[in-house]
Amino acid sequence: MNQNVTNKPRYITGFDGLRAIAVIGVIVFHLWPKALPGGWMGVPLFFVLSGYLITDLLIQEYDRNDHIDVLSFYRRRLKRLYPALLMMLFATATYIAFFARDLLYNLRSILTSNMLYVYNIWATKHGDSYFDSWGGSSPFTHLWSLSIEGQFYLIWPIIVMILLGLRIRRISIGAALIGLAGVSAILLGVLYDPMNINRAYYGSDTRIFAVLFGAALAFGWPSRRMKYILSPRVKRNLNTLGGIALALTIITFFGLNGEWRATYMGLMFVATAIITSLIAITAHPASFLSHALDNKFLNYLGTRSYSIYLYQLPVFVFFDKVVTNHSTFLMGILKIMIVLLLSELSYRYVENVFRRVKKPALGTGASWYQTFFRSHSVQAMLVVAVMLMAGTGYAVSANESAHAKPKNTLEKRLDSNKDRINKANKKAVSQAKKAQKESSSAKSSGQKVDPKSLSQQDRDLMDKYGLNAEQFTTIRDNRVTAVGDSVMVDVAPDLQELMPNTVANATVGRQPYSVPEILQSYDGQGLLSQNVVISIGTNGAIGENDFKKIMDIIGHDRQVYWINGYADRDWVSQNNNFLTEQTKTHKNLHIVNWAALVKDHSNWLGDDHVHPNQTGSVQYTSLIAKAMVEQGQKK
Repeated sequence: MNQNVTNKPRYITGFDGLRAIAVIGVIVFHLWPKALPGGWMGVPLFFVLSGYLITDLLIQEYDRNDHIDVLSFYRRRLKRLYPALLMMLFATATYIAFFARDLLYNLRSILTSNMLYVYNIWATKHGDSYFDSWGGSSPFTHLWSLSIEGQFYLIWPIIVMILLGLRIRRISIGAALIGLAGVSAILLGVLYDPMNINRAYYGSDTRIFAVLFGAALAFGWPSRRMKYILSPRVKRNLNTLGGIALALTIITFFGLNGEWRATYMGLMFVATAIITSLIAITAHPASFLSHALDNKFLNYLGTRSYSIYLYQLPVFVFFDKVVTNHSTFLMGILKIMIVLLLSELSYRYVENVFRRVKKPALGTGASWYQTFFRSHSVQAMLVVAVMLMAGTGYAVSANESAHAKPKNTLEKRLDSNKDRINKANKKAVSQAKKAQKESSSAKSSGQKVDPKSLSQQDRDLMDKYGLNAEQFTTIRDNRVTAVGDSVMVDVAPDLQELMPNTVANATVGRQPYSVPEILQSYDGQGLLSQNVVISIGTNGAIGENDFKKIMDIIGHDRQVYWINGYADRDWVSQNNNFLTEQTKTHKNLHIVNWAALVKDHSNWLGDDHVHPNQTGSVQYTSLIAKAMVEQGQKK
């Protein structure tokens, strides 16, 4: 083959292999998130590929014709993407209408926003978290990425035509796009909020940097300007870089957790840059990746990756609702087989059928129309489509489809608990300030109450929390500062019932790094008690620096009762091990071992297997109280 570059468009071998890697990553992440915690990075891989390919084709069209036929571009994109999306939406809505009516909530808005490619914008406020599997997933959550691509397709050809028309150096355009990608990444960090991860994760402005990386690559690394034959030294260097990029991408898939704060503060941006380099080297026809990723298996998955991506989450969600023992490995394989079957049907009878519809030539009248609709496969597909549209119409006509997602039992309980915590806090704060003014605390910090003075109400509390008179009188009037996440929101009312001098600060989604600021504020107000209860770590890793700040603020004289976590998340067990290690150097740190106690009492947990139910909350509180009693007896 001639080593000279060519101006003709070329099929880029290896890109279907990259698409296959991307969709495999996403599927494994959704099925087994612990096995591949960074599998969600398959979406940025899709983004960079789209940015590169679309921009590369637009540049080629402009170079050939000195303009870009924007309407023709829209028509091609719609034929390629829209029919399969509509079919999936109709099929999912129909299934929901007849077999999963608990998912009817927000259905009208979900369907409309997806058909207009603004679902990601809607999801920033109303959608489920991409990483939330405790409360049950939505079959539409994954579609946010298609909206970002749709928005890109709408405006990008116009922008490219303007930029090329201005005759700006293409390398300068690429550099400017990388700069804009940096701005997008900064917005990702600025807008990151662990209590509302959706704004940062789904936002067009915060996630467009991956697409911009691909677009910048197309301006600086055009596919038609690459030599097919390179010198041995250059080829060796290219392949070495390709091997490094592939290895780092694989490491990213296995190691980059989407719920880490650091992910939004730069790691996602760096990982996407690595993916961009992988795509750049794969695009070169002389690289080993161009050939290694070009095989029948990967090409099969890559060509069907769009339909696979569309159907994977609906299948997983609906399967889990129907099959009781759905979390085994064999059930996971069965889910994948169903996804592949549906994607094959979609690829053959939806994607390919509409992709082959051509614009009618002048003077042909309705011949293209007649040819298209005489196809038996098209006729069968249209019958199915009409049936699904009818089911969709039935679904969206339901009253529930216009309403927001109903709150589950846990959410209702947490909302109710917030009011109870605030009321109890007012009393506890008032009592603490009163004690400060009197410069004494007659009944605080472990001072016992005469058991003979206990009322019937006190004795009822003893029975409820499993305490004897000595234990109860030891901790009853303790002053306590309690800080935590949603687990503490769940438990705090019981803690305040048992120990009324407890000031609790808890909120859903709280991360460990926010605790030092809270404790510092309480310390400044004189409200940081001798007994500090901390329940944090369910939502993210406890950083060593954050832990040190917490312990420095608390000091050596106060006692810290840190409840370890129980949840099916990698960082929870890591947090528990870390806390256990810290007891060796912090003598005032006491681990309340909830994880060990609750593992044999699953009936103490709610449906998410994380938050205690009412019985579990009582046991959780009792465990804290007994830990305080035990420490008091050691003094």
